[in-house]
Amino acid sequence: MKTRNIRFWLVAACALLAAALLLPRNAGAEIERIEKEELSAKLCSPQIILLDVRTGEVWEKSKIKIKCSRRVDPYNVESWVATIPKDKQIVLYCCS
Repeated sequence: MKTRNIRFWLVAACALLAAALLLPRNAGAEIERIEKEELSAKLCSPQIILLDVRTGEVWEKSKIKIKCSRRVDPYNVESWVATIPKDKQIVLYCCS
């Protein structure tokens, strides 16, 4: 149970770090949430970058893989954050 708790907070911290690195410097402090219906309507749009930041273990066990998403390692943000275009709407998907 304790390991799962630590893992949750680590993933949450990585997701926040990724969001902070992806936001333009002049962006407001609030992060916009998107409902699943709105995201579903926008899936595979060239204006959306959907990043699946679930941990490898959670992602592999999941029966659901999101169409047009890009899975990235939440523990290694520095390896992929520079490859994300800043002129697109960035959506981070995580699940515990």
